[in-house]
Amino acid sequence: MPTLRRIALTVLPKVLLSRLTGWLCSTPLPRRLRPVLYGWFARRYGAAVDEVDGELASFRSLQAFFRRPLRDGARPLGDTSLVWPCDGRIVSIGPITGGRLLQVKGRDYSLAELLGDAELAAELEGGQQATIYLAPGDYHRVHSPFAGRVEAVRALPGTLFPVNPPAVRCIDRLFARNSRHVFRCQTAEGTPAALVMVGAYNVGGTLVTVTGGDVARGQEVGQFGFGSTVVAVLGAGASTFAELPPEARVRMGQAATRGGSGQLP
Repeated sequence: MPTLRRIALTVLPKVLLSRLTGWLCSTPLPRRLRPVLYGWFARRYGAAVDEVDGELASFRSLQAFFRRPLRDGARPLGDTSLVWPCDGRIVSIGPITGGRLLQVKGRDYSLAELLGDAELAAELEGGQQATIYLAPGDYHRVHSPFAGRVEAVRALPGTLFPVNPPAVRCIDRLFARNSRHVFRCQTAEGTPAALVMVGAYNVGGTLVTVTGGDVARGQEVGQFGFGSTVVAVLGAGASTFAELPPEARVRMGQAATRGGSGQLP
């Protein structure tokens, strides 16, 4: 089955189909139908509509609903130097050794290839990464896990494999092969860091909302459509992510350091 899935995903016209899905999801919907459709979506995928800032009818398209903002106070930040950058489930957490990071058990890939920057990868050697998968029902905005500075944002071209767990288990170097945006950062303590927003099949575009400058812990830096993956990379000497197992659920803003796992029950 993994071999058949890998072949099917490889030959599928992923970018074309994803662009079509993005166009359909961006089509304005009749106002009276919006609460019905979004309510069904929320029940089907477990979206928390009680956290949404605004009435459901105010979101003109499904794409707008995917990118819904949170109401004030919905996510108080954990009292630690490091918070989770997004909602989702842990794919992997682990050290960066030999310029490689863990995709899933038994598969790793090159950090330099993911970042498109061998110099930055060398600076991050000996640090740690956390990879988080956002499902369709999750909150789709991405925030800085630390206080610091965004030095540059680079868009890297690629394909659009799905990033759900079955695809991650069977496609080699998946995150480094998909299109992605790489945020080159520095923490407030001066440690190099990076945040990678990985595009995915059926994701209706990635929106970068911070292109440079100082960022506060928990400040929004970008938005996804539908669902995708975030890879947060911290250089040696920075705070470290809690050691959570694959599939553990996390929420944006919760404490992410060791001793403050932020895992949902």
